[in-house]
Amino acid sequence: MALPTAIVISVYLLLGLYYSKKQLSFLQNSLIFMIISIAARNYTTIMSMQLKWFHLTEDSLLFLVFLLHRDVIGPILVLIFINGYWTFHSGKMKVFLYIIFLICLQLMDFFSVGFGVITYTKWSFLKAGLANSAFLFAGLGLSKGILYFKRERSNYDNSI
Repeated sequence: MALPTAIVISVYLLLGLYYSKKQLSFLQNSLIFMIISIAARNYTTIMSMQLKWFHLTEDSLLFLVFLLHRDVIGPILVLIFINGYWTFHSGKMKVFLYIIFLICLQLMDFFSVGFGVITYTKWSFLKAGLANSAFLFAGLGLSKGILYFKRERSNYDNSI
């Protein structure tokens, strides 16, 4: 039951990203997606294999759910958050958007624990919330850097 649910969530998020208003170009979104995906891969590898703070399932179907969560759902949620963040101009809306996406990421962690995809040994939902918050802020930092380089390049072209 977990795999079809994760696939449906992934498809809905992909459609949501496709139809949402984007402030970043396709190349910028792709770059952020790849970096966040690599960071999530390194994070889960360190936490599960090196530090043993949570245990991954041995079931192959549930492991596919874990891979969908780590490599697709999480980075897409970060991308939707980033594009929404740059769309809004009000500080209250940006904070509200941050809270909504933090709750979405936390619900995905709750979903993973509830279906037995991961088991927390020395980990908690509070620490997972801090890690999810770090992913959202890392995505914002990456997008800010990409927008800065885009602005610098356009200023460079104007002076020639």
